[in-house]
Amino acid sequence: MGHYRKKAITFFVSNTCNLACKYCYIPKREIIKGSIDIEFARAGLKEFFETTGIYAIRFFSSGEATVQFDKMKEILQEARKLANGNKVQVELQTNGFFNDEVADWVDENVDILWISFDGPPEINDCQRPTVGNKPSSEVVLKNIKRFVSNPKMQFGVRATILPENFDKQVELIEYFRELKIKWVCGAPTYSSPVNEKVHIPTLLNFAKGFVPAFYRAQELGMFYQTHLMYNFDEEVTCNCRSCTTPITPELTTDGYVSCCDWGSFGPEHLPGTLQQCVYGKWDKENKKIIYFEDKIKRIQDRNVDVLGEGDCKGCEYLKNCAGGCIGKVMSVSGDLHKKDPNWCQAVHYLGQHIKRNTGLYPVRHS
Repeated sequence: MGHYRKKAITFFVSNTCNLACKYCYIPKREIIKGSIDIEFARAGLKEFFETTGIYAIRFFSSGEATVQFDKMKEILQEARKLANGNKVQVELQTNGFFNDEVADWVDENVDILWISFDGPPEINDCQRPTVGNKPSSEVVLKNIKRFVSNPKMQFGVRATILPENFDKQVELIEYFRELKIKWVCGAPTYSSPVNEKVHIPTLLNFAKGFVPAFYRAQELGMFYQTHLMYNFDEEVTCNCRSCTTPITPELTTDGYVSCCDWGSFGPEHLPGTLQQCVYGKWDKENKKIIYFEDKIKRIQDRNVDVLGEGDCKGCEYLKNCAGGCIGKVMSVSGDLHKKDPNWCQAVHYLGQHIKRNTGLYPVRHS
């Protein structure tokens, strides 16, 4: 299924993080403290459930969601009240660096879990140290080994891959197989206007390392995916849920509604480029969400018809890409409707080596 079919309301629960990942694309957290307003979360839940009939929530963060564990529990409690007896599907994307109390709750309540973990400890601890610059792998591995055996949970690992490891993706898959992990998402590091220290890699080199790892994963009974080709299993009209009608909301800690994980704050904290993702604001005084119709239209116009008359005209992969990941591509191109040739080059290579439109992708990350 195309990635746009995966829909849930997302909550950026916290700005605080307990890790200090070297490639983080989020703005400086020491000047942006905070967590989500529960009244805002409740209003967003009520509106999303009533307008879509989809009872699915997703905990994400501009920091680490589980740092605000009590708010996660409170939001889920509100969701279950508002669902009128319907089961609420719960997804959590996390760094996995949490204690047994949190792990117990995750085991009991989360249906879809993605833990960010970059591979063997010598790689992960270099790239993902704690805030105190200590190794994080021991705690995260303990939790991975716990969740991988939960038969009621769809559990996967997201690995961020630096350019020096692009050619080691087969080894990465084999390492995860030893841990009995079935689902893996590989994400090449990507630059952002808020983190200029992270330079844009040549994504073609990532793609060249990805292809043999993709097929090796199949041999091992695993599935390996990447955002570069998450629409290869069917033709789509838009890249992801960010551009659907209605847009699938993501509620930020500073009271804004965004369409994308990369639009994690309002305009006070986001650079101009990524402000294009923000299409609503919480009116705390009047207890309602105000939407910006001009922003909504422009976001929804990021579809294959509009792109096909613009930057993506004539591209044979348009309906299996639809402009690429909105946040990543926009952070480089500067505009919702512009392409990133670096991204295009990698998609073309993957399209030449991996069959499209075969319906073979069993899970979706993010």
